[in-house]
Amino acid sequence: MSKLKWIIWIWLTTFLMLTSATSKAVSSDIKTPDLLQQDSDTAAAEHILDVKKAVFDDMSQSIINGAKRFSQSCIYCHGYEGSGGRSKKLQGRTIAPDELFKTITDGKSIGSSRMPPWEKTFTISERWELVAYIMSLSEKK
Repeated sequence: MSKLKWIIWIWLTTFLMLTSATSKAVSSDIKTPDLLQQDSDTAAAEHILDVKKAVFDDMSQSIINGAKRFSQSCIYCHGYEGSGGRSKKLQGRTIAPDELFKTITDGKSIGSSRMPPWEKTFTISERWELVAYIMSLSEKK
């Protein structure tokens, strides 16, 4: 019986080594994961810019949508209409749209204060609408 186990073990090891070598040889024509990631990053960046353009083309509706979302999710830290609270006042501040989008997407930590990332909560369009609304707050003082 132990001779049978030994033969099975040798056969299985040989099989795994051969299939591993074959998969490496076959995959040499396929793009590397780095190139695939680069392609998907480029496509994602282009998609984000397309959505940004669409949101900013209808700025008045985007501000309305962003205001609703802000009052549901952001008011707790940023205060009513961005008047401040646990976090900095957003009214009267000029922040670059792309910087706002990145902060909303990735979140931010300053000392013990932490803004959560909203990437998995809000769609790209919803995050750009928040950006549009926050940009509209720069006119308030």
